[in-house]
Amino acid sequence: MNAHSLLAYYLSHMQVELFIAHHNTVSTEWRDLDFTPDYSKFYFIEHGSGWVKIGDEEYSPAPGQLILMPEGVPQSYSSIDGSATYRKYWCHFSAKVGEINLFKLLDVPYLCAAADQERVRTIFAELVHYANDQTIYAKLLAKAKLLELFSLFIMQQGEESISLKNAAATQRLTEILSYIHMNSSSDITIHDLAKRACLHPNYFIRMFKEQMGVPPIQYIARLKIEKAKELLADSSLSISEVAEQAGFNDLFYFSKQFKKIAGLPPTEFRKQGP
Repeated sequence: MNAHSLLAYYLSHMQVELFIAHHNTVSTEWRDLDFTPDYSKFYFIEHGSGWVKIGDEEYSPAPGQLILMPEGVPQSYSSIDGSATYRKYWCHFSAKVGEINLFKLLDVPYLCAAADQERVRTIFAELVHYANDQTIYAKLLAKAKLLELFSLFIMQQGEESISLKNAAATQRLTEILSYIHMNSSSDITIHDLAKRACLHPNYFIRMFKEQMGVPPIQYIARLKIEKAKELLADSSLSISEVAEQAGFNDLFYFSKQFKKIAGLPPTEFRKQGP
């Protein structure tokens, strides 16, 4: 697994939670300095001017621009005396991989000009609508709109502008993941992985979970089950042969793990077909 695959893994396993979303014109008192939020924010500026600081970078977002203010990064913002204040769409949310804040794993540009402003406005308007709707399905639709907005932001930034934090740790992790993927049908032990990473097993488990969102044993189990799903499509293989080729020595344990991860026993999964 290379850095590209790891980035794709993080984004595909990202879980979002929307806390609040609104559309309003801020007052001349709109100001907060040097605080570090435990949530992330999106702003879409429709009108006006203002000032934003994210980490060490200062910005003057203009109408038509989309701003990401990540959780855990020091921030400041303010209206500008004598200027029209912002009219903006905004939301607060969390984005995590497992229990880890996504922005502890990725470096992402904070600001971009929306290539299709009307599309962004429509997505945000629907996001605000569903976030404040009380129907039982509204929160699901709001989350879907947040994911659509996040995807659009990432797509417009371009893959080359997004990077993994801590290059040395990333290199070590990608080497470990490559080894796991190449040997997933073998009996991979934590001791072996920790030795390859030159780390104590306890520290390795903690490091892996921080980077991948799940412990290494759980990651390996999921990988084995994904391989088993592919093998089950071959009707010439028995369930025991599938289990063996996927890296399970015990048929009962394989069936138990398969149902736990895939949601149904391997025999039922095979009946559903490709």
